[in-house]
This record gives sequence, C-alpha cells and structure tokens, in this order.
Amino acid sequence: MKKTILHFALMIAVSPFLLQCATQNEVQNLQYQLRIMNKKLEDMKVNTVSDLQKRQADSSGQMSQLEQEIMTLKSQLDETQQLNSQLKEKNTQLENTFSNYTQQESAKRDEAIRRMEEEQKAKEAKLAELSEKLKVQQESVQAMQEARVQEAERRAREAKLAAEKAKARTQAAGSALATGGAGVVKIGAAQQKKILSSSTLPETTAVAPKPTLTASVAPPTPPAAVQTEVQQRIAPEPPPQQPVAPPPPPSPAPAAVKTGGSLAEAKNLYDSGKYQQAYALYEQVVRDNGTGNDAIDARYMMGECLFQQKEFDQAILQYQKIIAQQAKHPKAASAMLRQAMAFEKLSDNETAKIIYQKILSSYGSSPEAAQAQEKLNKM
Repeated sequence: MKKTILHFALMIAVSPFLLQCATQNEVQNLQYQLRIMNKKLEDMKVNTVSDLQKRQADSSGQMSQLEQEIMTLKSQLDETQQLNSQLKEKNTQLENTFSNYTQQESAKRDEAIRRMEEEQKAKEAKLAELSEKLKVQQESVQAMQEARVQEAERRAREAKLAAEKAKARTQAAGSALATGGAGVVKIGAAQQKKILSSSTLPETTAVAPKPTLTASVAPPTPPAAVQTEVQQRIAPEPPPQQPVAPPPPPSPAPAAVKTGGSLAEAKNLYDSGKYQQAYALYEQVVRDNGTGNDAIDARYMMGECLFQQKEFDQAILQYQKIIAQQAKHPKAASAMLRQAMAFEKLSDNETAKIIYQKILSSYGSSPEAAQAQEKLNKM
C-alpha cells in the first residue's frame, strides 16, 4: 500500500515535466505536497500500527480469556458428564430394585390370593358339609317322628284288638257258666278287677264293660272242675310289652318352648331376650309360609336368635339358607354380613374377610357394603 502511494505521488510530481509545462513554483508546490503526504503517511503509519498493536493486544487478551472460559466449560462439561453417568447408574439400580420389588410383591399377592381362594373353597366345602349334615339330621328327625306316629297307631290298634278279645272272653265265660251250672256264679271283687284290667292297655282309657251274669233261678253250685275251667277262661292275658322308643337325636335348633304364633309375637319375645321361644315361633312361621317374604324374614330372625345365644355355627347355616335360596332378596345382604360377623366371633377372620369382600362385589350400593368396608378397614 505504501509503494502504491509513493508511485502515485511520483507520477503526480513528474507529470508536469512530462508535459513540459511545469514551472519552479509548481515544483515547489509539488515538493510541499510531497512533504505533506509523507507526514500524513508517517502519521498514518504511527496511528495504524499503534491501533493494530492495541487491537492485537486486546485480541490476545480476549483469546486468553476465551481459552480460560473454554477450559472452564470443558471442566464443567466433564463434571456434568460424570454426574450424568452416576445418575444413569443410580437410575439403573433403582429400576432393577423397583422391578425386583414389583415382582416380589406380585408373587406375594398372587400367593395370598391363591391361599385365600383355597381357604374360601375349604370354607364353602365346610358350609356345604354342615348343610348336608343339617339336612340329614332333619330327615332323621322327620323319619323318627313318622316312626313314632306309626308306632302310636300300631299301639292303638293293638289296644283296640286286646279290648275286643277281652270282651269276647268275658262273654264266652258268661255263656259257659250259664250253660254249665244253670245258676248264678258269684265272682269275687278281686276276680272282677282282673277281668276289668285285662281290657285296659297302656296309652288308652277304654274299659271293657263289666259282665253281668244272672239267671232267673239260683241253681246249685257247679262242680269244682267247672269252676276251674271258668277261672282259666276268664283269667286275663298279660298285656303286650311296649317297644322302647329310641332316644331322639339332638336337634340343631334350640328346643321349642312354644309353637305357633306370628312374627309380631316372635319379635316381642326376641326383644324381651327370650330367644328360644322366639326361635320356636319363627320356625313355625317358616313352616307355615314356605318361601314367602315372611318366611325369609323369619329365617333371618332364626339366625339372629342363634347369634344372640352365641351358637354362631348354627346361625351361619341359617344365614346360608337365605343366601343360597334367595340371593336377590334384600335380606340376603344382611344375612351375608351377619354370617361374616359370626365367623369373626369364631375367630375365623380370613373367612370373614372373604365374605366382606364378596358383599362389596355383590351388593356394592347397599348399606351392608358400607359396614363391610368399615369392618375390612379395621381388620
């Protein structure tokens, strides 16, 4: 750039000579201009170099600062990468731990569900077995009652037949005396009692009529042989031995103190704490109404009577009849709830928990479901 300026100045200075028109003054002017130009060039050189040096120094400082910042960023990047790798390792460990925990909990839950299902099946089988035993006992009681009725009828027939035989023997004895002695035979009071007792059998109050042996003329006393024969004929036969009835089997329900009645009477007895008498009336209502609503209510209250008497296993069977036969009846949810409470009283909390959960699944919108949820929360 400097050479170009010098060449340009020389051309300007030499140009007048080349044109042969330059004067001395012009030469001086040209020299003056050249000096000015040289001075400007020197000033420009000094200023430009100093500016360039300053700029170079500033650039060097900035470069150093940038290098330091780059080093700092690199160190921070290395730290970030290291932290990132540590976080990745921790994340991997957490994922593995969570996966293992999830698998263990899932296995435990599956095992618990399987065990609960097995226990539920066992309880259902036990309930079915108890129901079958109850059915067998009821059939046995009914058969024994029928046998007793038949035995009573047989005894009545035997008593009637014995009375007819005694009457026939008495009439035959009277005829024999009338034909053999042709007179009046006097029979003592003891002999008359024997004749009367021969027509009386257990469990009957029928008494054969006393024979009246009379004749218009009193004949002489008959021979001893005739009297002996008459006494043998009128002697009463021993009464038949009564068969001993077998003892009644134990009843699954409390002994009925009173039969008949209505739901209102039974409710009054229940409220008064007379659970056995109330049970008997409720049982009568069930027999009278079959499968009607009154029978279902009475069946439920039979379970309540047993529950109040702490006969929880028998109460469970009564509740189960409602659940099995009338699952859609409003009393079914109450029966299932009380059945679960009875299992709790028997310290069988697992079965009670299963029944509470079944109430939630089958009767979720009922008040009994809310009570079942409260019970589950406390267990």
